[in-house]
Order: sequence, then structure tokens, then C-alpha cells
Amino acid sequence: MIGVDAGVVWVGDPCYILHKKKLPKTLGKNWSEFCDLLGNECPTRKQFNYAAGHEGLGVCVSSGLGDGFYPVYAEIEETGWGKRITKVWVDFMEERD
Repeated sequence: MIGVDAGVVWVGDPCYILHKKKLPKTLGKNWSEFCDLLGNECPTRKQFNYAAGHEGLGVCVSSGLGDGFYPVYAEIEETGWGKRITKVWVDFMEERD
């Protein structure tokens, strides 16, 4: 399960944004600037780049119906290195299904 209070979900490696004295400039200076970067397009989806300009810092997407708790699922497959997670998704519309 994932709890959402901002109406959006971040997908990315936490080592690039957690415990940093200074967040990457591409995320804005504060929460307000971050929200401005997301814009008003619905559904919200935005790719954030590293400071050097290349993709991959993270992706932010709207959470379907807004705030709440949403289930997270993982697909696990046998690979040449043993069992590995091959896909992860959040079901923002489970209650509607």
C-alpha cells in the first residue's frame, strides 16, 4: 500500500533526493515550486531530469482520484539470476474496478 496526501506519487531512486542538504535544482527550491513545475495538466505526469539535463531523476504522476491509500503490486519472474521483480504498478482505481 502507498499513502497519498499530495494527489501525486513520485517514482525514482530515493538516494538522489533524501537526506540531501540541497535538492536537485530541477525539482525547484521548495514544495510550491515543485507543484508549479507539475503544472495544471490532468492527469499530471512529468519526467524530472538530473541537473546535467539527462532523464532519470524521477517521474511524478497523479494518483487517479486524489488522496488515499492505493495498493502496489509487483510481478516476479524467474530469471537467469533467480527470482526478480520485473514490473511494479500502483492501482489508483482499484475501488472502481
